[in-house]
Amino acid sequence: MKKILYIGLFFLTLISCEEVFFEEDLEEEMINLLAPIDEAIVRNTAVTFSWEPVDQATEYLLQVAQPNFENATQIVLDTTVTSVSFTSNLIKNEYEWRIRAQNSGSSTPYATAKFTVLENEEFSARQVVLTAPENNALNNTNETILQWQNVTDATSYKIQLLNSSNEVVQEETTTDTSITITFPEGVTQWQVRAENNTQNTFYSTRTITIDSEAPKQPVNSAPANDATLTETTVNFSWTRETVAGTAEFDSIFIYKDVGLTQLATKDRVTSPSEIALETSTTYYWFIKAFDEAGNESESGTVSRFTIN
Repeated sequence: MKKILYIGLFFLTLISCEEVFFEEDLEEEMINLLAPIDEAIVRNTAVTFSWEPVDQATEYLLQVAQPNFENATQIVLDTTVTSVSFTSNLIKNEYEWRIRAQNSGSSTPYATAKFTVLENEEFSARQVVLTAPENNALNNTNETILQWQNVTDATSYKIQLLNSSNEVVQEETTTDTSITITFPEGVTQWQVRAENNTQNTFYSTRTITIDSEAPKQPVNSAPANDATLTETTVNFSWTRETVAGTAEFDSIFIYKDVGLTQLATKDRVTSPSEIALETSTTYYWFIKAFDEAGNESESGTVSRFTIN
């Protein structure tokens, strides 16, 4: 039978515990490997590890030993991931890999398999494994560090930026496995290939979106500054000019003091919005805009109103 982990907060002034949340105990669950299976031969240095998801798991601990964990000469990979696959470049050798699912309170037993990497003799058949930023990343700064894993026998790497028409807009070459690039605003495809004196690999490609422009400052419309109201349900409205880029949204901040230290409520809202407040109170409010890239507008002007 599956066990349930209950986590509670104990208060000295109370007799009993308050339950906060629970997670399923994973100790009796099994994780199923998909690839590489035991004794597999991988004819590619870019090895993709895959496994089936485990219910209630929040992450997976992946480790790779050379040649195995019992007689390890090296732990070549030790990482925690939230997806159910991970790709890494490995040199020609024998390996053992293991994976376990885990959450904040428990983990499954490790599932383990041995495999052998046979390096492809053709350099052009090898693969550049991109590591950062993730595919479809969203950044609010134009300058971004691109990173990838080393390819055996590579003497250099070519990096290209492509626009929406698949036209190359920038090209760089480096002997390192990272480079800092200043991206234009909007969506750009970036790709990397490995090269040596006579050959090159295919490009490995990802996409990134850059939005470095902050939303415009919102302008309050209602209630008017210094208004006196009789209803506790207040209709708030404001205007804001939109900026091209990622999706924008507004948040309202309502305080009970002019120093803006006693927060009455804060919420993500659209104009107009109705909010229930207390009577016999003076409030101070403003709107601030945000976007999906993490940019923030300047806070709107603080307005005051009283509910009698």
